[in-house]
Amino acid sequence: MSQLHLDAVIDAACAMADVDQPDLEPFRSNLDLLVECINAEANLSREGAVATEQRLALPLRNRLEVSDWLRRHPEIADEPIEAPIVVTGLPRSGTTYSQYLFDQEVSTRMLRHWEGARPCPPPALDPESARRRLRDAERAFRRNQQDETRSAVAKIHLMDPDGPEECHPIIEQTFGNVGLYWPYRVPSYFQRCLDSIDLKACYEHHKRVLQLLQWKAERQRWALKWSCHLVAMDELVSVYPDASFVITHRDPVQALASNCSLAALLRRGTSAHVDLHEVGQQMKDMILTYLQHLVAFDEEHGHTGRIAHIDYAEVVDRPEAVMARVYDQLGLELTPQVHEAIVAWRRDNPPGKRGSHDYDLADYGLDARAVADDYAFYTDRFDIPVRAR
Repeated sequence: MSQLHLDAVIDAACAMADVDQPDLEPFRSNLDLLVECINAEANLSREGAVATEQRLALPLRNRLEVSDWLRRHPEIADEPIEAPIVVTGLPRSGTTYSQYLFDQEVSTRMLRHWEGARPCPPPALDPESARRRLRDAERAFRRNQQDETRSAVAKIHLMDPDGPEECHPIIEQTFGNVGLYWPYRVPSYFQRCLDSIDLKACYEHHKRVLQLLQWKAERQRWALKWSCHLVAMDELVSVYPDASFVITHRDPVQALASNCSLAALLRRGTSAHVDLHEVGQQMKDMILTYLQHLVAFDEEHGHTGRIAHIDYAEVVDRPEAVMARVYDQLGLELTPQVHEAIVAWRRDNPPGKRGSHDYDLADYGLDARAVADDYAFYTDRFDIPVRAR
């Protein structure tokens, strides 16, 4: 079993950062915890250890640069982030698909994939740097097509160099990212994210990154997306008290099978050994945690009119009708131009265009009926259609 070297992560980040005096203190305890848990539990392969050191160095570099910009330009903290739209829901339930539909709305501001990869300098302040970073993202995208794991992920997860990005690259700067449970066998870290890491501080940093990205630019309403927001909805609302939510839903048995397949695929790229039955149990417990948080949030906020719900199968089949209903629920205006753009995007991106995703829950030692019983509190509350097992 190979080990991560924390000093190597820090040295690599500092070498890449465009910062004279890097401040390593913010979120250092989270990074220490993550490295400790990966070394103790993830069973890294030699190749996985090398790749993980680079993977952790990149968000640390970004956090160092963000902190430096905020230190030198404290006025960035005055940027208002008003009434963001947050797309979230069960992992593998159509959140990315729905985000791409919101991307047809010209009045909203999305985090772009290349911005997540490197947010600094602020794009509006340095347009040439922004163009370079987009070109870098395009080159990286082409390289990823030659990597077996990344090309397989690209077939099941919508992603484009200038396309909308989910919030994980921002939260990853804080090393409070529960989503690392997919590529790494780190049950202790996952639990610590839930019970001891200061997730509110992570979301306060998230807001600072949005403020930096919109600084000196025309202000637009942010539309954000990440399934993992579900485990920190209270913290998110405390930072963005006027946020509205779009929550996607899917038969959780199908979503679980898809998550098991994704986790197994990602862990094969990092670990020397992947136990599929263990993956199944860990993903089953993870999904249960997400569902419990989702139901608790809906119980507290479902009556406020700030939540719109989307069914996975319906939004794939009839996105224009679903989005019209969502806009109405959130008090937005769906213009004819946006309606036509949604129809055109659906026509140009039919299901399976980039590849298919096959999975079977039995491969992970799980029984679909037993899982359905465990998740019934969720399907009953939201009247989720149960697909063929």
